[in-house]
Amino acid sequence: MADDYGDESGPAMITGRHGDKRRDDDPLDQVQAGNRLWWESTPMSYDWRGETELVPLSLEWYEEQDRRSAEVHRHFATDRVPFDRLIPYEALRDKEVLEIGTGSGFHAELLARAGARVTGIDLTESATERTSKRFELKGLPGSFERWDAEQDRAEFEGRFAFVWSWGVVHHSARTARIVRNIARWTTEDGAFAGMVYHRDSTAALVALVRDWLIRGNLLEHSLDEALWRGTDGYTARFYPADQWRDLLLGFFSDASVRVTGHETDAVPLPRGLRRKVAPRVSAGLKARILARAGGFVTFRADRPLWAGPA
Repeated sequence: MADDYGDESGPAMITGRHGDKRRDDDPLDQVQAGNRLWWESTPMSYDWRGETELVPLSLEWYEEQDRRSAEVHRHFATDRVPFDRLIPYEALRDKEVLEIGTGSGFHAELLARAGARVTGIDLTESATERTSKRFELKGLPGSFERWDAEQDRAEFEGRFAFVWSWGVVHHSARTARIVRNIARWTTEDGAFAGMVYHRDSTAALVALVRDWLIRGNLLEHSLDEALWRGTDGYTARFYPADQWRDLLLGFFSDASVRVTGHETDAVPLPRGLRRKVAPRVSAGLKARILARAGGFVTFRADRPLWAGPA
């Protein structure tokens, strides 16, 4: 998704034109209901500016979505196959894998093609329908249904060798509850990996400047409210990298995190100005900026604590 500043920013910065945003005093059940309403009406898309004329849910549309996603994440996520720096495809053959938040099914397809037995859950019908349609068109096996990952699921207990969630769990009302459930759902030597939004990022700074300074809401909105109004979805929690690692370590034996982001995070300027400035910024400097202030915290957590020491 896009914002006024870039065409492929890290945490997508939008103006709230798709609906209301979370407030500090919203009850948590209302927050989760707001999440579902938002994503049912505004499904995730990598066509940020509505440029494609392809028919949604056609084979060509899926391929275009995949191309866009692979391209914007390539510099930190891919060596040969999209996201192979983050997903251990070879180790997942014939293993049970769960994806939380399926979007239109790109990552689920990558996992299935690697030989994993894929289950996907999402808060919305729109995502599960998009993913199921993709698998139908491509003749791939997989099971997808609407389920709130904040809720317990007895048949998932100790089942999955790998759980993947890309930019999803931080949108939930009770993210720690999801991490707790994931730890319960993984095998004793299982892992959880993916991405959440980074609080100490240029993308978060842009959101604060826009809401507090440009729009004059410094005395009206808390820091969290300013971030909620500047990102995709009804709500999104931004985590300092060490705080996210600490949360993971409350449920897993080991956890590692890395700060990165889209290349636009390195030059957080309005699109026209960025196109003039970005070519003058060296690749090395961009990499250093992204490693400290990129919009993403990628992570991996291993061995749920319920399984005991290795």
